[in-house]
Amino acid sequence: MAAPCRSSMWDFYILTILLILPVFQQSAVGQDDGEVPKIGIVGGGIGGTAAAFYLRQLFGDQAEIDVFEGERVGGRLALINIDGQDYEAGGAIIHPKNQYMVNFTQMFGLGRRENSKEGRGTLGLYAGDGIYFQTSSWSAVTMAKLFWRYGWDLKRIQDWVADMLVSFSRIYEYQDKGMAFTTVEDLLRAMDEKFINYTRITARTMLKDAGFSEKFINELVTAGLRDNYGQTPEVHGFVGAVCMAGVEHGLWSIKGGNKQVPERLLKASKANFIPGKVTHVFLVKSDAGTVSYEVQYEKTSAQQGAEDKTGSREYDLVIIASPLKGGSKLQIKFEEFPSTMKVPDIPFHNLEAMFVHGRPNITTFRVERLEDFPGDVATTDQSVFFNKIGEQFPVTQKDHLKGKPDDVEGYSIWKTFLNKVPSEMQVTSLFDSRKDLRLVNWLAYPEYRPTKELPTFVLYDRLYYLNAIEAAASAMEMSVVGARNVALLAYNQWQGNFDRIDEFGFPEENTASESRSDEL
Repeated sequence: MAAPCRSSMWDFYILTILLILPVFQQSAVGQDDGEVPKIGIVGGGIGGTAAAFYLRQLFGDQAEIDVFEGERVGGRLALINIDGQDYEAGGAIIHPKNQYMVNFTQMFGLGRRENSKEGRGTLGLYAGDGIYFQTSSWSAVTMAKLFWRYGWDLKRIQDWVADMLVSFSRIYEYQDKGMAFTTVEDLLRAMDEKFINYTRITARTMLKDAGFSEKFINELVTAGLRDNYGQTPEVHGFVGAVCMAGVEHGLWSIKGGNKQVPERLLKASKANFIPGKVTHVFLVKSDAGTVSYEVQYEKTSAQQGAEDKTGSREYDLVIIASPLKGGSKLQIKFEEFPSTMKVPDIPFHNLEAMFVHGRPNITTFRVERLEDFPGDVATTDQSVFFNKIGEQFPVTQKDHLKGKPDDVEGYSIWKTFLNKVPSEMQVTSLFDSRKDLRLVNWLAYPEYRPTKELPTFVLYDRLYYLNAIEAAASAMEMSVVGARNVALLAYNQWQGNFDRIDEFGFPEENTASESRSDEL
């Protein structure tokens, strides 16, 4: 589900996302004879398709790469069609400093939708008793109101985020040099040692220690975290830092839908797409002691007509690119592994994205006129049953649907994030009239709490867990960072490039992996 679910907030102060086992010393299989591996990737979301893309770049055209997906390519990047128009139902926002997502957009010739140019451009803060703060459509008025309420915290957070982004960007240099890390902790350490410390304290503590006021944390930070992660400032600090990266101007999404990126990555990877749900991964050891994996899967409706409802394939390398356990729909059984092999159990947060084609109930929000209702309403009180309401716009405006009478009726498409399915009474309190209502359920991102144990990317010898990256933060860019890390890790271990694993400096000479990365 890179976030699943994200939404734009406001032009001047949007809070969203960035984009932001020790090494098994196996023999360097194929190093001498040029043998290329058979690779199985479980999951066709942004992470799995990016992994396929990078693995193709690293191993070349001869490698066999299969991608398994039981539902749809894109995973938590998905669209919903309402009244003939498509809207983002999952991950929605890209940060201008998300280097990989920016590069993919340019590489595939995709267009941008500038979120700040859509809709009313105003934000309201709500705590259960009406909107108590609202920005203006006039930028000067908005900045004055924000400064009056939060003082120099506004300037301070911009400087703080800028410093954080400089540290984050170091991972791009490491990966361009072909470096990889076996654990999430070491990947964060490569960015900045302080990021590990952030995961061990709450976002509230992190920001208080940095000098931010309680009002700023309780209102704007809480609003951003409830919007982007359905949680509070008690999440660990690194998630809070990723969320706060949205204070920078220029957030955008892709015309036609963000899901085009994983679709294009899959095509560019030339991987074999297998529409099926993986159920088992078996460890297979030869008499010589070499390791391979048998992947068993259930065939989906896309393979109707096949005599067998199940299938199996054998691989040298396997990458799990979908959440495991934690309530995940993907429940893979790992068979014939030693009891010491542990699968990270990361609890995931259940999120309801409710789409309503209707009219907001201005009485609930204590707004006098419908035309004064803000484009986004963020909540700052944990007891409020919804997290955020935001007006939505089509990923591509269809000409034949322009000029519909919604403006006259006061109807729009609104997306509301909730942590559970609302009652009819709750829906009515938000919308006094509606034509349509849809619910999309997501296991959107982990439940975040401070932790001293971040997971590994390596489950077993040449068996990798890409989504371990989500223990640090969940976002499209984070998934791609995790994908490239796992691709480099698999390549370096296969080739015996152990000087490019878990090293916090750069080798003096480039290798094929580096020269290929320059092409990406």
